[in-house]
Amino acid sequence: MGNALQRFIYHLANAVPLMLMTALVWLIQYENILFPIILILVALVIAILFLICFSYGKKHCAIKNINVTSITSKDSWLVAYVVAYLFPFTYMVMSDFHIVSLIVVVIILGLVILPSIVALPNILLFAFGYHFYEIGTDSTGINDYLLISKQSRMRNKKDITTVMRVFEKLLIDTKEVR
Repeated sequence: MGNALQRFIYHLANAVPLMLMTALVWLIQYENILFPIILILVALVIAILFLICFSYGKKHCAIKNINVTSITSKDSWLVAYVVAYLFPFTYMVMSDFHIVSLIVVVIILGLVILPSIVALPNILLFAFGYHFYEIGTDSTGINDYLLISKQSRMRNKKDITTVMRVFEKLLIDTKEVR
């Protein structure tokens, strides 16, 4: 199972596209290249750390058998990320954007706390072809595990028999891992 640093990097990786979009907007709006370069470098470091942690986790997490009772696609949750990534472009539309920015930052900070309670889909994994499913199991009675899988359109709960537990409520389908 992943440690606290790996969990932090997993959730922080969702900010990578937002950093890239902010760098682009900053470059267009202020014609200054220093801040965009810093944002791009930070985004690259986070993305590389994420890929290292995810690859390590796929190779070292223990495999366990499960009996799935329910399965639901969670790919639609990623639409919220797309809206958040377009947010930096509002600087170009609204002249007095500082108050709105403050409100959004407070909301985003609140959403940062949310991942500590539940497992959320990761936009970088989605970009690499992974899909997300919410599953329930017989053995634990928990109905909100997040399953990461390369399979699209997974509907049959009998297709999932073994998983790897990454975090408390985050699992990886073992079909494409080993």
